[in-house]
Amino acid sequence: MKGEGKMEWVDRMTATIDYIENHLTDDIMYDEVAKVSCCSMHQFGRVFSYVVGVSLSEYIRRRRLTLAALDLQSSNKKVIDIAIKYGYNSPDAFTRAFVGMHGVTPKVARTLGVKLKAYPPITFHISIKGDVEMEYRIEEKKEIKLVGLVKQIKRQSANAEANDWKEALGEAWDIWDEFLDGDIDRKIACEYKLYRSPMWQMGFTKTLENGETLLAIGAEADENVVTDLQSYTIPAGKWAVFTARGSLNGKAHPIDVMWTKITAEWLPNSGYERAADYELEVYLPGDTNDDDYACEIWVPITKK
Repeated sequence: MKGEGKMEWVDRMTATIDYIENHLTDDIMYDEVAKVSCCSMHQFGRVFSYVVGVSLSEYIRRRRLTLAALDLQSSNKKVIDIAIKYGYNSPDAFTRAFVGMHGVTPKVARTLGVKLKAYPPITFHISIKGDVEMEYRIEEKKEIKLVGLVKQIKRQSANAEANDWKEALGEAWDIWDEFLDGDIDRKIACEYKLYRSPMWQMGFTKTLENGETLLAIGAEADENVVTDLQSYTIPAGKWAVFTARGSLNGKAHPIDVMWTKITAEWLPNSGYERAADYELEVYLPGDTNDDDYACEIWVPITKK
């Protein structure tokens, strides 16, 4: 059964890579990629980065610039035409990205003997190792009213990202920085004193029907405490709760590692499936630099 579950995961990831390969000359929408993998955008982004070693956007960029280099060397097409083919609206944006990867301009890339880089499509294989313990529990929760910071991230695409020269999927990290570095985290901790067991500090992510992402960060509300903070109500339901351990500043983020285990191992073999396109991360008190620091992933579930 465990091997079958991993095969299912490998098949989904392979289908996702095939989808990307078939749309490298289209404007790839990240929420559509996540749908192929049967994951939420947040979940897929975490898993992909951990397994592949680069972000989804970086992978797409490398594949496009690999094919662009081949086009430059094997055709007489104008640079601007090749740039547009692979999602760049201007020669400048394309040249900047091309030099960043290959170390030479598109014009120089047409010179015989010039060295260029190539990144082939990734492939996935099953590797069944010894059992690794996973800490989890099943929780039934009433509605959770979260207070803090609530924002929406616009639908994200590879083309927009290429021309803006920034990683669109990194916007969630910017919102976390805004929360932690601003006044909201201080108010929750010191003024309203809302960080408490069992929910502590929460990050709730939901993929909306229009492809946008809702991100809510904060703490569980207290009916006896009135705040001036934004709020969002998380629906009642059954949750699978997983404990992830490790430094938040280490080489591999414990949330990324645990998401991969949940996606590849636990969900395919548990008799449960995701009940909704959202998830919750809970950051417990403790030293976030400690190798044994504990945080949690809450996944809404229902019986298959």
